[in-house]
Amino acid sequence: MRRKDHVGTDRLRKARLSIPNARYFLTICTRERTPVLDTTKSVEAIRTTLRRSHSEKDLTLHCATVMPDHCHLLFTLGNRLTLSQTASKIKRQVREKLKESKLWQSNFHEHRVRPEQELEPFAKYIFLNPYRKQLLSCRQNWPGWIRNKNYRPEFTNHLVQGEFPPAEWVATSINCSQLIEELA
Repeated sequence: MRRKDHVGTDRLRKARLSIPNARYFLTICTRERTPVLDTTKSVEAIRTTLRRSHSEKDLTLHCATVMPDHCHLLFTLGNRLTLSQTASKIKRQVREKLKESKLWQSNFHEHRVRPEQELEPFAKYIFLNPYRKQLLSCRQNWPGWIRNKNYRPEFTNHLVQGEFPPAEWVATSINCSQLIEELA
């Protein structure tokens, strides 16, 4: 018998590929999409965990954003752990830092970014996500945006005052399914 929280998510595992040194766009969600990641403590726990995963070479982080009920990550998988092990390790470490026993959904969604695909559309989607969800205006900084200092997406050269998205980007941005379908 399936656990209730697995209903409908088992199909996510079906064709999952874990390829060392492949690039991934990953989404992990809180349990029942409860908005518990909207605190400075949560953002810092995730930022610290991602830095640690990066320094331990589990992944090379490109960028991420912490939303109230989920996180988007763009990274290159390392050689030490599988994709599932890496996601589980991140979730476990954040859960321990926040002292939350039931923080995450048991699964995650991933999209492998093929070698011929650009990272740019995924990075821009991740950056724009809180603006698209109207969590802040286009003249405010999102504290949950995390970027590797060695990764500078081209779109950042076109930010208003070097920090803010142009309003037309937010108005014309696509959703996650469209992004993946468009680039597939």
